[in-house]
Formats: sequence, structure tokens, C-alpha cells
Amino acid sequence: MRRLLLGTSIVGATAVLLVLAHLAVIEIGREVVTLRTLRSDGEWRETRLWIVDEGGSSWLHSGGTDWLQRFDGTPVVEIERGGRIRRYRAQAVPGPHPRVDQLLREKYGLADQWVRFLSADNEETVAVRLDPL
Repeated sequence: MRRLLLGTSIVGATAVLLVLAHLAVIEIGREVVTLRTLRSDGEWRETRLWIVDEGGSSWLHSGGTDWLQRFDGTPVVEIERGGRIRRYRAQAVPGPHPRVDQLLREKYGLADQWVRFLSADNEETVAVRLDPL
């Protein structure tokens, strides 16, 4: 019984440490913006994300098709970046986006590789273009 309790404690502590390490890798040392999307009940939903700029647009990578439902019916979003809040029109752009992927790798380095490794078996991400309003 004692071994089972010890083993369970070690597994639980390891899981907690991995989650904390994941969050630290994502949040520390690089730009993280807050995306605000308007829910059907009129409330704003906030998500912290990475962002890159290409041309006159900014780009996000979604966490799959379920995540994209946030833009259904209301493509206007707010981004808090560098202490400023600006509004954008969000548009999912399916298909490969090698330039956006390259910009994410350059900007976020090892953290980008870590997130891609963890999501390798998940749904393919979809790039979201943000055009300023």
C-alpha cells in the first residue's frame, strides 16, 4: 500500500511539474497577447496567445476547428498587446502557411517547438489573420 501511495504521489507531482513547465515555456520571455472574442451572451472571452506580424496583418494559430467557432457570427475581436487594446477582423485561413510558421519559430524558438511537439497528434492548427479595423 505504501508503494502504491508513493508511486501515485510521484506520478501526480510529475504531472503537475510538466504542466507548470509547459505554462512557463509559453509565457516567459516572449510576447503573449490577450485575444478577446465576443460570446453569444455578450460577454468577452479572453485567451492568451502568441502573435506574429506579416505584411499589414497579424497572425495567430488556432488550437483546431473547435477553437475557430469563437469567430462564428462575430469576426471582430480585440487584442491587448503592449498595454494597448485594438480591434481587428479575424479570418481563419485554412491551408499551410509556411511563412507564418517560420515567423513563429523565429520569434518563439524552443517554446514553439515544444508546443508543436505536444500537439503533433492533435488536429491541424489553422492560421487566423487579423486585419486592423
